[in-house]
Amino acid sequence: MSNVPDYAFDSVAEMVFALVLNLIRKVHIADMKLREGNFDWQNYVGNQLMGKTMGVIGTGSIGERVIQIAHGFNMNILSVTGHPREEKARKLGVKFVDMDTLLAESDIVTLHVPLTPSTEKMIGPKELAKMKKSAILINTARGRVVDETALVEALKRKEIRGAGLDVFEKEPLPADHPLTELENVVLTPHIAFLSEESLEECTYVCVENVEKFVAGRPQNIVNPEALAESRLP
Repeated sequence: MSNVPDYAFDSVAEMVFALVLNLIRKVHIADMKLREGNFDWQNYVGNQLMGKTMGVIGTGSIGERVIQIAHGFNMNILSVTGHPREEKARKLGVKFVDMDTLLAESDIVTLHVPLTPSTEKMIGPKELAKMKKSAILINTARGRVVDETALVEALKRKEIRGAGLDVFEKEPLPADHPLTELENVVLTPHIAFLSEESLEECTYVCVENVEKFVAGRPQNIVNPEALAESRLP
């Protein structure tokens, strides 16, 4: 009857930058090659984040935290949101734009929207084609927000620079999935939320939910009708 809202948004937001920095500095490739005995550092020329443009799609708790961290890297920030108020733009230090502008101008595009009929495969062939060839796509939201088949083709053809993916259309990701064969992708098994701090926070709220229910003051209710039925004599 109760859930744990808004936990782990710090962990997810920080994971976005773990993926971004890995890709933009070619950390995963350098690590792999070094283990093979290749110390030719000239092959790993990357880029810095300072001065780059980050496009944040969705400005809920996680999206807002991503924006805060991006400011620490002195990045320019564009955002697409369902409620583009001028006051909110000033508060967050972002420029609200339409989707086409964000895709065309961003060096990093990061997704922070729930999976709904309107967001399913919101990043497909047309959207990927509008992105810079040097751009990186990050998805720590839901796998089905991205058209995976279209993304694989865009990555193979180098239509975008790379992708950092923590979520997938089908989980667990099959070992023979085409994504696993690409060097310009960093893949993690849906662990963006997973930190000691976020697990502790989740446990605390779960226990508090039970205590408040027993005390007759239920919190974080997601289905009031079930709560009403539980109180029937």
